[in-house]
Amino acid sequence: MTISPDPNISLNPLEGSSRSLSEWVTTFHLLLVVIDPYTHESSWIVETAGRILRSFKGADCRGAWMVLGNEDHSKEFLGPWSSEILTFVDPDLSFARGMQLEKTPALLHFDQSPKLVGSAEGWNPYEWKDIVNNLADAMSWSKPLLPDSEDPSPYGGVPITL
Repeated sequence: MTISPDPNISLNPLEGSSRSLSEWVTTFHLLLVVIDPYTHESSWIVETAGRILRSFKGADCRGAWMVLGNEDHSKEFLGPWSSEILTFVDPDLSFARGMQLEKTPALLHFDQSPKLVGSAEGWNPYEWKDIVNNLADAMSWSKPLLPDSEDPSPYGGVPITL
């Protein structure tokens, strides 16, 4: 069961300095797609998740990847997505542990408090749709189409080994 984390939990971007979650959400909400670069199942959702994150460019929120791996594996796994969309790495799984995440892929929405206002573990397009629609409403932004004909079939996700 995912929980709201300690606001001082550190988020480590591929580029730039680590900052606390509360610093990352000072001005904007944060939408994170959590993936594990060591599983096939996370690779199934990359294009769909990238489309979702891309749809919020220009909105008053940050869309980002949280990769449960190191920088090199994150770049290799995401390819061009890692340079197009803000990417955080969690090689020691401290973020995943702090959030009590159990499965990847996961979708997490934080407001500026920072409070976790939406979360889904595994790929259920209707759960993800509820989260992104709520974010779009909060941002007065257009809603991405979910599910799309190109999206993978729903699946329960892969347990995170903490």
